[in-house]
Amino acid sequence: MFLPEHGPPEHEHGIHRLAASHIRPGSLVAIFPARHYPTTPWHEHDFFELAVIESGRGQHVTDQGVEQIERGAAFLLSPGTGHEYRGGEELHVYNCLFRAELADAELLWARRDPHLGVLFELDAAVDERTGARIVRMHLDDDQVDRVIAALEPIRTGAPDASTRAGQLAHLIMALDVVAIARHHALATTGSPRTMPPLVSDALALLDTDLAYPWSLDDLSARLNVGRFHLTRLFTRSLGVPPMRYLERLRARRAATLLSATDSSVAAVGAAVGWPDPAHFSRRFRVVFGASPRAYRQRLSR
Repeated sequence: MFLPEHGPPEHEHGIHRLAASHIRPGSLVAIFPARHYPTTPWHEHDFFELAVIESGRGQHVTDQGVEQIERGAAFLLSPGTGHEYRGGEELHVYNCLFRAELADAELLWARRDPHLGVLFELDAAVDERTGARIVRMHLDDDQVDRVIAALEPIRTGAPDASTRAGQLAHLIMALDVVAIARHHALATTGSPRTMPPLVSDALALLDTDLAYPWSLDDLSARLNVGRFHLTRLFTRSLGVPPMRYLERLRARRAATLLSATDSSVAAVGAAVGWPDPAHFSRRFRVVFGASPRAYRQRLSR
């Protein structure tokens, strides 16, 4: 059951930003089983979080309101999403955290994959101010156990999950189970489950030539389609118009370069299509809550 809330939660709590330092250096994923009792205050983070309720009851609070949760409730929160837990009654949450840059590196293909795409782009509640995205689904008992079984080798440091490739393989197995539940939910509500070819083509153009000074007119002309039709279809599929999506894509790609290369901040900005350092810093801060330089320093610490 999803209950509306009067007033955004951040009016009641200070906002705490959790950084990707929760994930060990050299790792892609971190696993944190947690007991939330009675309340975990409002917080944000700069990584993806897959949360699966193992047992107990409580309330999950986001910008969209308050929902009652119990075993089987699951949600995937994108970087920048704020949330909290309230009224936990033996509430046990199995948390899987994975780096934001995966969505534009090792998992780049997943956004356009017919199966996994529902977790990363399609039909999700979006905060228009931050672009934060929450994907909700419900897992049956077997699916809860399968997700945890897929991720436990990462938590326990099993040999087959000790490398980046091994962690990625276990993460994908867990996401596969969650995507099945998400598809089932979409089928039940009659919501669209596939990305229109025009939107997929637009994503491919932006992904492969990020440094190009794109405008809506340029993108529409390359696709031989009207700008208003493209905007309507793109927004319906991804929750945001093309140019806003492009800004988030550039910021996430910049985060990948800042963490994985020694390129200067100015060079990173130019590589993602923001050659003016001041403009790069402003746009990056909107998505990650820190300047590019501060973000890199935080990662190094």
